[in-house]
Amino acid sequence: MFTLAKFKTALTGTVLAVAASMAQAADFPERPIDLVVGFKAGGGTDTYARALAAAADAHLGGQPVVVVNKPGGGGLVGGRFVADQPPTGYTLYLASAGSLVLKNLIKPQVVADKDFKMVGTIGELTAGIFVPASSPIQTLDELIAAAKSSDTKLRWGHTGRGNVWHMAGLGVLNPNDVKAKDVPFKGGSGVRAALTSADVDFGVMGAHLARGFEDDVRLLAVLSNDRHPAAPDAPSAKELGVDFIPVSTPMIVMAPARTSDEVVAKLSDAVVAITQEASYVDTLSKAGLPTSSVSGADTAAALETSKTEWGKLLETLE
Repeated sequence: MFTLAKFKTALTGTVLAVAASMAQAADFPERPIDLVVGFKAGGGTDTYARALAAAADAHLGGQPVVVVNKPGGGGLVGGRFVADQPPTGYTLYLASAGSLVLKNLIKPQVVADKDFKMVGTIGELTAGIFVPASSPIQTLDELIAAAKSSDTKLRWGHTGRGNVWHMAGLGVLNPNDVKAKDVPFKGGSGVRAALTSADVDFGVMGAHLARGFEDDVRLLAVLSNDRHPAAPDAPSAKELGVDFIPVSTPMIVMAPARTSDEVVAKLSDAVVAITQEASYVDTLSKAGLPTSSVSGADTAAALETSKTEWGKLLETLE
């Protein structure tokens, strides 16, 4: 029987827990914060992490952010490690979230976005649609028209079926009723090599991967709402008025799911402030990587919308 005394005891316990959580948030952080990257040093995700760490201490009471690389499983090893850590806010995960979400939409993985609370989005890798430099096609509209009028399917390269850039390609092909033969390659460098040798008619890969290869490949458009810092002269699909479903891989800082809302809110405020620092923006602009400055709450909402749209694209796979 649930008596009044038991109710008072439970209520007291709840009040004490809330008070302890608020006290923890008020003092947070009192020591360095580890930011785990699920990839080796030197890649795109790692570059974002180190730019964030370099500008962090001024917004975290002088406490540093320490980047910890735990590669393996396409980022899943690092993600699982963080999800299993005490929910104190001192161990965070920088996720290449497009890959994380898509893998789980296809098949449940060892770690998923539900294992975390969103702290904030600090950047976003977006796709570009390319043709070989020798191609007569000069614009995205010309490519769509050529694909529709061709007697045989054009061949297009991507980084693997169900991968982020495969979905980004379908995100522009499907809405424009374009049928083409997809050819998977290992990584963006494989797609770029196929374009350079004209083994495919067009390809979709990270827009930043064309930097330094402008004589080999031609970027027709960035498959996003905005232009890309690595290729500022290339138009976005949105400004061209071409129908497309945005598929990207946002760089999201995440905390273990049981981390208190108060600590997550404090971390989110810090991340938003850090990503608006000129030094952070300059570092990533020089690397040809787009920045973002999105709160944890808005990140969570955007991720749910993306999961719905991407799920529809996955349903079109044969």
